[in-house]
Amino acid sequence: MWAAPKCWKWDKVFHDLSLLYKRGTFICMKLIKVLALFIAANISCIAPALSQPTKSSLAMTVLFDPEMVLIGGKPTVYYELHLTSQTSDSLFLQKLDVFTADGALVMSVDKNEFAKKYGRKKEIQGEQQCLLLPGATGIIYMEVILPGNKPVGLKHRLVYETLHKNTTWPGSVAGAVISDVQQTPVIVGPPVGGGAWAAVYDPSWERGHRRVVYAPDGKQRIPGRFAIDFILLDTLGRSAAGDKNEIKNWYGYGVPIIAVADGVVASTRDDFPESATLSGHPAYPSDKATGNYVSIDIGNGRIVFYEHLKPGSITVKAGQAVKKGEVVATLGFTGQTTGPHLHFHIANANSPLGAEGIPFAFERFTLLGNYPDFSQFGKAPWTPVSPIIITGERPAPNTVIRFER
Repeated sequence: MWAAPKCWKWDKVFHDLSLLYKRGTFICMKLIKVLALFIAANISCIAPALSQPTKSSLAMTVLFDPEMVLIGGKPTVYYELHLTSQTSDSLFLQKLDVFTADGALVMSVDKNEFAKKYGRKKEIQGEQQCLLLPGATGIIYMEVILPGNKPVGLKHRLVYETLHKNTTWPGSVAGAVISDVQQTPVIVGPPVGGGAWAAVYDPSWERGHRRVVYAPDGKQRIPGRFAIDFILLDTLGRSAAGDKNEIKNWYGYGVPIIAVADGVVASTRDDFPESATLSGHPAYPSDKATGNYVSIDIGNGRIVFYEHLKPGSITVKAGQAVKKGEVVATLGFTGQTTGPHLHFHIANANSPLGAEGIPFAFERFTLLGNYPDFSQFGKAPWTPVSPIIITGERPAPNTVIRFER
């Protein structure tokens, strides 16, 4: 066993160890004080960094690729940007830029414009209209005028602010690429004859067809993306002669409904009763919105829908071939409607509520005028224009037209 040499001076050894311990403790305390001073001097810089949110995750996608259609002579596309927030913070939408695939700016939407395009209820006011809640989804309804008639790709950049612990932080997301806007809208004949017919629709209406999303099979779709309600008017802009409460007095009631193209009847429904008055009309849920209807398969995945038809007026049945111009029913007052009119749209499947609405244009119509202020609809004549024949276009919102054959 090892033993310390007898010649060691133990008193000196203990004295030296005591000095080393005291010096070590002093050095450690000095280091601790220096570190504390450094942290105190830099805490104002460190604190904000610690309070910043984690990197936001905002998904932006286009679920249904658009097709171009001429509206008022301008090449236009309708589509939706679906937003999904995967953060625990609220996001305030600030600006949206739309570019062509090669980077040319097509359109900018600032915060003031989001109230018109973002799917928040109009009762919500102020900056809350541009709010995307934590973990929520939202839709920006896009109507974009393209720079030309040639095929074009589109991409998007959305700028937003993240609200985190009463502090806002800037952020952005780029994407939602549309590789190629399709240029093949279907062109059809008139669904009714003559006119003046008001083409009633507006993409900015909160409860207009454009913004009503259905999911009968669990998948979101907008069947009425391009739907038009046609209401027949007299020269003074009135929809009825005499008592408007009596549906028989409406100018459009009982007007023949016409096949817009050759095709095969895909389906019909004729079990809805009809009230003789507006005041006696029951409220229908969305799954019965169509009322009596006819759908016609005109080929290439295009299904034409005529809705709110008169009971007992449908003259065709499923599987029957029809020719363009053939009468298939008459205009009525059934389903979810506030007055006799024809609801007309074209979709990509034979389901009134479970298909995507696709654009269409009419072969020929005469533009008579329009309603710049829709609050005057039914109360005053439309604003007239010099009648002009339009070919291969979709009527602009709230215009008044006469169909030509």
